[in-house]
Amino acid sequence: MRTTLDIEDDVLAAAKELARRQGTSAGQVVSRLLRLALSGDGDRGDTGSLLVAGFRPFRAANPKLVTNEQIDQLRDQDGL
Repeated sequence: MRTTLDIEDDVLAAAKELARRQGTSAGQVVSRLLRLALSGDGDRGDTGSLLVAGFRPFRAANPKLVTNEQIDQLRDQDGL
């Protein structure tokens, strides 16, 4: 999907450098990093365990990103 984002210059430069090193595009790097951040997989403490608000939740068997739009659609389907 193509969109326009305002990204700080230093962040874009870092994404482009990662992309160059990995042989991929900056868009793919940014998407991967955002997905990690939004899923909580990038929030690890010193022990390497996943931390969310100070807690170590169970890992999902099949982790998927869920959007508010998807939640709203499910609420509409169930009449909530």
